Amino acid sequence: MTALARTAPRRFSRLRSGGRSTLIFVLGALLDTYCVINVPGAATLTGGDEPAAAITTFGVVLVLASIVCWTTVFVRARAPLVVIAAGGVLMLVGVSYVLALVGVYHALIRWPRKTVLIGTLASGGVVLFVLREALTPWGGALAWTLESATYDEGQSSGNIGAAVIAVLSLALVAGLVAYRRARVEASVSHLRAERASERAEELDAQLARQAERERIARDLHDGLGHRLSSMALAAGAFESQAAAAPVDPQLAEWARVVRRQAHAALEDVRDVVGGLRSDTDEDTGATHASLRMVGQLLADLRAAGHPIDAYVVIEGLETASPARDAAAFRVLQESLTNALKHAPGAPVSVVLDAAADRGIRIRVVNALMPSAGGIPGGGRGIEGVRERARAAGGTAWIGPHQGQFILDVHLPWS
Repeated sequence: MTALARTAPRRFSRLRSGGRSTLIFVLGALLDTYCVINVPGAATLTGGDEPAAAITTFGVVLVLASIVCWTTVFVRARAPLVVIAAGGVLMLVGVSYVLALVGVYHALIRWPRKTVLIGTLASGGVVLFVLREALTPWGGALAWTLESATYDEGQSSGNIGAAVIAVLSLALVAGLVAYRRARVEASVSHLRAERASERAEELDAQLARQAERERIARDLHDGLGHRLSSMALAAGAFESQAAAAPVDPQLAEWARVVRRQAHAALEDVRDVVGGLRSDTDEDTGATHASLRMVGQLLADLRAAGHPIDAYVVIEGLETASPARDAAAFRVLQESLTNALKHAPGAPVSVVLDAAADRGIRIRVVNALMPSAGGIPGGGRGIEGVRERARAAGGTAWIGPHQGQFILDVHLPWS
């Protein structure tokens, strides 16, 4: 339906243009068929009470030549010089200058910077044509039409009718050119106004988005940042007390893990706040997330008592883009969080293979726990993993399989 809707106006436009060209051709050919009698020897004109015109063989040839010349109007927009050349032939022979003015009109439309040159040449040609009709036997048809009772063949017309018609013809062409250019300028001005309006709307939308991001950044910094700072301080105090009076050696280690995780969370919040306050939607490169932190991430989780079996191979990480590096780490981080949340205490298997020739493969597997209802819920975290994978041009398979919950993500290297 859309293709038909687009082609229908184009077909109508072509039909309308073709009909206009056909009308110009017919009217012009008829006009010059009559104007052929302006040429001496093309017709025998008799005056008196019963004026008559008898066209000669030479006149028939001129009629056929005029019709051939007028066929150029079908290419007047694409090749106005061809129309001017054909019209120039008819002017030189003495038929008329109408076809030449048709070509001049389209030449002025196509080459507006050459208006003075084209206008001067066209006016000069018409003036010479009129002078020849006024001072020579050329142009006798006009005198025969207006004053047939007193017409004497072979004498110059010597009337001002031809000059008046020439002036009106040149004025008509100038008026049509001015009207066409005014329409084009109005269309261009309208298009510029629309583009300016679109830019203003886009700028308003950007300002609104930036204001919303600033609000979210303030809320994160003032709310979550404050709570994480308080938690880090409390964990540090708990770690100091546990180390000073050891009751359970694991307490100090757990407190140390909580403190490190709180500090890491604060870094993440600062990264998010910095990204939200940036005036562009592009990655600023300020994020601290990187696959270089995988060892520390796994060590902290193991120190907190989580059984994690990991196989990690990372090659040529310096050639990966910061955004792709950060996305891979966030995918692994969220995958581990999901496994530990829905299968607490159960072993977790991690496979991370990253290389320029193989891409980035992240596979996290944990057992399905009965307390989780058999299938861990695919909440916002899982959806976030899928979104990160799609944004990076990768794929993600997430779901239960044979009593296990599998998260398998592949990201291209570039």
